[in-house]
Amino acid sequence: MDNEFRFDVFLSHSSKDKPLVRDIAKRLRADGVRVWLDEWEIKPGDSIPAKIEEGLAQSRVLVLCMSAQAFSSDWGQLESYTFRFRDPLNKERRFLPLRLDEAKISGERLFAQSSKEQLCFCCCSL
Repeated sequence: MDNEFRFDVFLSHSSKDKPLVRDIAKRLRADGVRVWLDEWEIKPGDSIPAKIEEGLAQSRVLVLCMSAQAFSSDWGQLESYTFRFRDPLNKERRFLPLRLDEAKISGERLFAQSSKEQLCFCCCSL
């Protein structure tokens, strides 16, 4: 991936999905992918919104970990909107939805999360 970004991927997820997302992050890191994961990058005393904003700015790809828990989280939506605002045509950055469970995804929610050209669903079983 491009060297102008400090991170290859930013993992946006619900805290309720943390164990699964942590396993995904470890697997990616073991394969040489530079991963931004909140618990690795946010230290005690840090401004959480500022660190998330910094992580998004320094990441080439936003992986939005979708699950029943994530759909009820305002953080995930905020992170995806913030990321896509930076590069709405996806010329330098990518937005990849990653499906963590079998939660129903409505057409409206799907359209709000990603454009058809960028849609990529994967079911994970670790």
